[in-house]
Amino acid sequence: MLADTGEILLPPGSRLEIWKRMHGTVRLEIEDYFPSVVKQVANRLERRGLVKKMETKDGLVFEITDRGKKEVLRYRLGEMKQKRGKWDGLWRLVFFDIPEKNKGKRDNLRKFLKTLGMEQMQESVFVSPYDISGEVKYLREILEIPHGVKLGVLQKIENEEELKEIFSL
Repeated sequence: MLADTGEILLPPGSRLEIWKRMHGTVRLEIEDYFPSVVKQVANRLERRGLVKKMETKDGLVFEITDRGKKEVLRYRLGEMKQKRGKWDGLWRLVFFDIPEKNKGKRDNLRKFLKTLGMEQMQESVFVSPYDISGEVKYLREILEIPHGVKLGVLQKIENEEELKEIFSL
């Protein structure tokens, strides 16, 4: 048996995710797969520190580690999309101060903020008319920069008409 104890592994709405919500665990019977492939993949994941192998009364169980969860989050970065929708009249401002020693993280943050459709106002200030708070929280966690990134919500901004035009509002 392979057990997934990390919520993050299951795509929302998938049969496995629905089963897990109903039953609290996901059981994938090894017999449903080529045993040599399962063993090879499981050993590779364990060597990389992404899963932990445990013997239980039910058999062999693989549990995703914190490092494994973080790896899954990294893969999900590629799924980020530009935010759209009905504008609620509020502006979201993301600003950051990330030291030069973390230049790679800073550059990645800029790239992903642009991917979300944010407009760069200054070198470390981005604006969006859409609620991107969840995405910003996610980026802080995955890029390991929890204190260097701030999110503000504004009712009014100085160049509002120009921004409305940029975002087609």
